[in-house]
Amino acid sequence: MSTVRMTAEWSIEPATTAELADVAAVLEDAAAWLNERGVRQWPTCFPERLLLPAIESGQTWLVRAGADVVATVTVDHTDAAWDDLPTDAAYVHRMAVRHHGQQLGTWMLDWVTKVAIDEGRRAVRLDCVATNEDLCRYYERQGFRRMGDVTVGGMPGERLASKATQTVVRRYERVL
Repeated sequence: MSTVRMTAEWSIEPATTAELADVAAVLEDAAAWLNERGVRQWPTCFPERLLLPAIESGQTWLVRAGADVVATVTVDHTDAAWDDLPTDAAYVHRMAVRHHGQQLGTWMLDWVTKVAIDEGRRAVRLDCVATNEDLCRYYERQGFRRMGDVTVGGMPGERLASKATQTVVRRYERVL
């Protein structure tokens, strides 16, 4: 994926290891916003071990409005939560915005879709904690189709191999 300028308002580019704190700050702001509303979608803290591998592999992106970091998203091409439904897809993870109500999430999903089409992918896929009904409805309004619930290891947002803690996530797909 390359740096793409989508509008005069926002630009998106790969996050660098020097921007790890920016990625974590956006995610932690979003987690706090969700927690204030009683939604347990993500951990309150995103340690380096959860974020650095995707940043180092060029899968994590930062969205800016001018010089300000306003959002982040990680996009990769595999996800064990989808192993039972294999296809050549772009998988959206850890998408978070700081500016709610400005259509930034829609813009980011459209950007991922455009990149996936350019790469010849067949779908864009994502998931969220199954109990996050508002986010589930949001994805459905964005044209994603519900593809069932699965259980993953770890607390919400962690995706650990551990079976000690598990989270039920709801999967969504946008066929391209």
